[in-house]
Amino acid sequence: MQQRIIDTAESMFFRFGIRSVTMDDIAKELGISKKTIYHYFTDKDDLVEKVTSHSLSSEMCKTELIYEQSQNPIEEMINSTKMMREMLQNVNAVLFYDMKKYHPKSWAKYVEFKQGFLEIVKRNLSNGISQKLYRPDIDVDILAKLRVEIVDLAFNIEYFPPSSYNLLNVQLESIDHFMRGIVTTKGLEIYEKTRLAI
Repeated sequence: MQQRIIDTAESMFFRFGIRSVTMDDIAKELGISKKTIYHYFTDKDDLVEKVTSHSLSSEMCKTELIYEQSQNPIEEMINSTKMMREMLQNVNAVLFYDMKKYHPKSWAKYVEFKQGFLEIVKRNLSNGISQKLYRPDIDVDILAKLRVEIVDLAFNIEYFPPSSYNLLNVQLESIDHFMRGIVTTKGLEIYEKTRLAI
C-alpha cells in the first residue's frame, strides 16, 4: 500500500505540481481514506520526500543502465535524452518550483542527485575524448557543470513559462546545441545518425 501511495502521488505531482495536489486528492485517486495515507506518512512533506527519493533513485538506476548498454558516449547521451523525453511528456514544470519553495528537504535531495548526475556527465565527456568522439580541448569540469545547469534552467518557469514554452522542446534544443559544440568530425557523423532515434 505504501508503494501504491508513492506511485500515485508521484504521478499526480508530475502532472499537476505538488502544491495543487492535496492528500484528499491522492486518497480519492486511490479509493482509500486519508487516514490510510497518514498511517504510512507523517504529513504531505514526508510523502513528497519519499516520492522524491523513489523517483531520483529510479532515474539514477535507469541512467546507469543506459551507460552499460550504450555502445559509445554519444549513444549514451542520445539514450539519456530519450529517457528524459519519455519522462518529460508527463511533467509539469511547476513541480520543481513547488519543491524548491515549499519542500526544502526534498529539494536538498534533488541538489544531491544533481551532484551525482554531474559525475556521470564528466565520465561521459572523458570517455568521449578518449574515443576521439569529443574534441580533446574541451574543459570537462566546466562543460559538465554547464550541462547540468542547463538541464536545470529549462525547468525554471520564470525563464521558460509553460504558457510560452514546451519543456521537452527546451531540453531537446539544449542537448542538440551542447552536443554540436563538443563533437569531433567523427563524432558528428555518429551524432547525426544516432540523434534520429530521439
